[in-house]
Amino acid sequence: MLTVQTASFDRNHNGDVSISFDDVAFTRADTVFIDQKSNHVSVLIDGLHVGLGVVDALTAARMAGQGAVALRGPHPQGHELILFAALQTIQ
Repeated sequence: MLTVQTASFDRNHNGDVSISFDDVAFTRADTVFIDQKSNHVSVLIDGLHVGLGVVDALTAARMAGQGAVALRGPHPQGHELILFAALQTIQ
């Protein structure tokens, strides 16, 4: 069973949202979901739907305008792994 220890939501200088994980396995997520009513964010990874938490309204709005989200995590060889996942908005 996958459980997220830490997922932090960051915005870059352009306002694009990325998600940083303490476990690099989560960077392999296929899809990121955002529920526009509740601002709840979740991911689909290896066929499992895993909740990440609720973000503030500004972060949710920025995410909803993106086609993909950067997923970041610490690679075992010491560098940061950055992969991208498609973003789906739940109405």
